[in-house]
Amino acid sequence: MSAEITIHSSFTGGNIEITGTSGDDIFLRNQIRDTMEDWFYWAFCVEGAQGRTLTFHFDKKWIGYYGPAVSRDLNRWHWLGSADSSSASDSFSYTFAPEESRVYFAHDMLYHPARFEAFCKERGLRTEILCLSRGKRPVPFLSFGDGAETILLTARHHACEATGNYVLEGVVEELLERRLPGFRVVAVPFVDYDGVVCGDQGKSRAPWDHNRDYDSSKEALYPTVGAIRAISRREKIRYAFDFHSPWHVGGENDRVFIPLKHSASQEQDARFSENFEKSMIPEALPYHAADNIPPGWKWNLAETACFGNYMYHTAGAELAFTLETPYFRAAGKAFGQGEAVETGRCFARALRIYHGL
Repeated sequence: MSAEITIHSSFTGGNIEITGTSGDDIFLRNQIRDTMEDWFYWAFCVEGAQGRTLTFHFDKKWIGYYGPAVSRDLNRWHWLGSADSSSASDSFSYTFAPEESRVYFAHDMLYHPARFEAFCKERGLRTEILCLSRGKRPVPFLSFGDGAETILLTARHHACEATGNYVLEGVVEELLERRLPGFRVVAVPFVDYDGVVCGDQGKSRAPWDHNRDYDSSKEALYPTVGAIRAISRREKIRYAFDFHSPWHVGGENDRVFIPLKHSASQEQDARFSENFEKSMIPEALPYHAADNIPPGWKWNLAETACFGNYMYHTAGAELAFTLETPYFRAAGKAFGQGEAVETGRCFARALRIYHGL
């Protein structure tokens, strides 16, 4: 490989390790860091490869159905494509155009914090500082609206799960345009902000991750979670939604779904889910209420110290749950940035219907 070519992870969200090279073949693996189980997230940048064709080989099949996500600016992403979109793979090749001096590749379509700042600025909104993270970084949040009750929106409890940010953006956009009277909206788009910046997996972080830091009998380990819990104590939380991505590929991981946890809220959850399904439009990622995961199913345990359980049992929210949006496709439709945002808008419309508007 030419000495002018640089492969690195020195950017927000970067995560890669080069294990070897042989001519135009590059051998890579992702960094697990302090995650306590094997996970799949990776993202890297190639500079100085104009006019070259390189093949990248991973040690595991951590490449999705449509090849890697590709970007020149960490903002606009597209799928490279794959000869076989029926399964994950462990390698891809890329021919760099003469003008492509810098290209980013990632497991999925990343959501950079700068995108959320630009989104807010374009709409005349200003983010505030929720708290300082453990890494002493200012964690942004957004609030708007007046009212006695609060809609609380969160994403990136697990740093690598970027799909939830697109959905959250769509929810915020819809609620800005068609506000729910009597409600304040609070959005925390990057709960594990350090992990987002550093490119961590975030899931199953030792000793526990941000979405297992909601044990009401203990002080929060993470300042961001402590700040969210404080919000729930001083405000009346009516609705609380947490936007996630599931596992890598296969089964429920190829669907939009809600992992239901609260048997006492079955009627409310079912009513919202029905409204959400009816609110879907062709431009969004498909959602079907039948794809929801029931309480107690495999990993969907009711007793976990997660955001949804805390907001329902401790904060007293009427609706409190997670929405899982897949990385690559939902019911056969490929993930796209615009499609995920539209999914969020549909979610917000369903909430308006649920609320009787």
